[in-house]
Amino acid sequence: MIFIDLDGPILDVSEKYYRVYSDILTRHGFSVLPKVDYWEAKRHKTPDNIILEKTDASALIDIFPEERNQIIEADQYLRYDVMQENAITVLGILMKKASLVLVTLRSSPDQLNKELINLDLIKYFHAVLTSAENIKPRWKIKYGLINNFLNSMKTTDSTINIMIGDTETDVLAGKSLGYKTIAVLNGIRSYDLLIETQPSFAVNSINDILSLDII
Repeated sequence: MIFIDLDGPILDVSEKYYRVYSDILTRHGFSVLPKVDYWEAKRHKTPDNIILEKTDASALIDIFPEERNQIIEADQYLRYDVMQENAITVLGILMKKASLVLVTLRSSPDQLNKELINLDLIKYFHAVLTSAENIKPRWKIKYGLINNFLNSMKTTDSTINIMIGDTETDVLAGKSLGYKTIAVLNGIRSYDLLIETQPSFAVNSINDILSLDII
């Protein structure tokens, strides 16, 4: 089976993240960072309080996370998610090689399902696993989702067992399951942070996955 994350490897979510950030700060009367600076900070896992300090918006640190979480999966922001280049083509090829299972951490299963239908993605996946849990470390959430899914199945595809993602959460979950892991470098985390997790492979984008010998 091939387990794959949604936000990053398949969807470019940078505009959504930036719009949420900029709308919240603008609504409260604060200036915002340019998108390139904001996204670079997010990719390096810079804490919210440090990002807010850069435009003297530290007064929002207590309310920013809650306001962000309340709106980031609303229709008005999900519409900013766009497909990564060639993602559809790659998914179509991968699904012919092994069962594809989507594993993503979203707070609203209904909004997730709606987005997958709107983007015509639902047909590529044997199953969709999601959770709104907020336990730490977060890789244990994905580990639990996958482990429970496998335990519920009568048979499994043992010829290919791979985890594809763009964060340390994905790589660590996959490694804990004993899977080969593929880190996609054009998503939510920087090269330096992903390489620290020692994935089996690192690729620039989802399109480069097809060149790996393991698939």
